[in-house]
Amino acid sequence: MHKFFAKPHFLGKKVIYLSHCHSTNETAAALLKEKPQIEGTTVITNHQTNGKGQRGSTWESEAGKNATFSVILKPSMVAANQQFQLHLITTLAIHAALFPFLGKKLKIKWPNDIYYGDRKLGGILIENSLKGHAIEASIVGIGLNVNQKTFNEPKAISLTEIVGDEFEVNELIEQILIQLEKTYLVLRSGDMKKLKSQYLRRLYRYMSKANYEIPGRTVKGTIVGVTDSGHLQLKEDEVTHEFDFKEVSYR
Repeated sequence: MHKFFAKPHFLGKKVIYLSHCHSTNETAAALLKEKPQIEGTTVITNHQTNGKGQRGSTWESEAGKNATFSVILKPSMVAANQQFQLHLITTLAIHAALFPFLGKKLKIKWPNDIYYGDRKLGGILIENSLKGHAIEASIVGIGLNVNQKTFNEPKAISLTEIVGDEFEVNELIEQILIQLEKTYLVLRSGDMKKLKSQYLRRLYRYMSKANYEIPGRTVKGTIVGVTDSGHLQLKEDEVTHEFDFKEVSYR
């Protein structure tokens, strides 16, 4: 296993590899609590036994088959009420790393999933610690189905199921780190307009009418955007509604 990744400039220059752990996000959080960590410190595990998803959901992962890792960032330039910028750059980075293999059926599903067609290929969980009105540290957790072939969740799919070949997991992680470093540096430069445009072009169901479940009813609507604070903009007839995480579900 790499002690560091050679190609990125600062992400993955310090790698902590664990044969197994409950959660790479939990491990990264414990490291930060113990002492300061250099930006780009990456925790990788061969087997994540209690991977976490958004709002308490779990992440299923077979030992040795998938990419499960967390990266420590220090995005002090990101305001606390703009945390979604980190979701945006992370999903864009994963998309860029996988697009050469998967093409146009690869999509970013708001708020934190990677889809191939209508099936889930991966997801992210970002946990932030705040200092005043800014983010002091972020733990960017990434789970990606790579070589696993059977899932309890019928919507799950892996790279090997799509492409037919197995992938070298560490090489794939390195490619994601390379792309994440690129998008992170664009974020640092302040060019969110460029990133937002790229994000919308890759967004699952963007500008397509579909059914959604919102509090109290099912609607037919069109995703027309995502606000700077990360709310999904869903247009129903001539009215645009905004929804936070878990306030709307896809049908």
